[in-house]
Amino acid sequence: MKLKHAAVIEPNQARWKALAAGLKKAGLIVSSAKEAEALDKEQVVVLGASAKSPSRLARLIREKAPNALLLAAQSKGFKAPFADAVLPLPLSVNDLKVRLAEWATRRADDGGASAASRAGEGILDPTTNFYTFSHFKEVLFVEVKRARRYGFPLALALLAFDPIKGLHQAHVQSQLMGGLALAIRRSLRDTDYPVQYSADRVLLLMPHTDLAGTLIVARRICERVSRASLQSGDDVLHPTISVGVAAGEPGREYGFSDLVRQAQDGLTQAMARGGNRVEFYDASTDVTLEAPMPPTIPPVAP
Repeated sequence: MKLKHAAVIEPNQARWKALAAGLKKAGLIVSSAKEAEALDKEQVVVLGASAKSPSRLARLIREKAPNALLLAAQSKGFKAPFADAVLPLPLSVNDLKVRLAEWATRRADDGGASAASRAGEGILDPTTNFYTFSHFKEVLFVEVKRARRYGFPLALALLAFDPIKGLHQAHVQSQLMGGLALAIRRSLRDTDYPVQYSADRVLLLMPHTDLAGTLIVARRICERVSRASLQSGDDVLHPTISVGVAAGEPGREYGFSDLVRQAQDGLTQAMARGGNRVEFYDASTDVTLEAPMPPTIPPVAP
């Protein structure tokens, strides 16, 4: 079953327009319904972040459209017990397309049951709300093949936290990974794919992006994380991350495993050299080089 019709319940007009535009780019037809009572044949309903009393609104939406997929648009936090799933903000059209296809398949398999009914099966990481690598790897492989075939650049980054007190405690790691996910989403472009590569590694695939563009994104994420702090008991933690970057150049033969290996080498080098830095693989020299943080970085929102 393909999801075609959608509605956005968002009182802020500017945010409504932004969400509606993103849904349309993802291939959905957005209706004029802006309140639960106006819902008709919508298969997807997005509840905006500005909506007051979201739990109450969710109940009204379910009464009016019991078979619709209810998504909570959120820029912070990755859980919404009143919705079927979270729609991370800022909205990524490519990411939404993949999610819509997955949600449609799951609902068809479940006979119309909610997307939340199969939580915990490993499709989405519960902390970052990124796709898990085991579920998303085929998409990654296809993107690499497309880049080679059509001759456009493609880059990959692998991110991990540098050693820090309490990092291996479950509640600390959960908070750190949640904060990292937010920093990543605020730094990526619409065409980029964030994936939970492992429990402590996040992989970013950036189609149509050369090495220079990827370094800008990686540095931006590093900067955002380094400015954050986390209260853990009596301690205030100041986390940093290391990033390994690799890029596939047009005309050069490479595979997904090559890029991952090169990015992993860069990540290892970055952590060995003290962390809070980016290391990249240079295909022309076949070595991993340091990409130090610039002395001044333009201010970015935390």
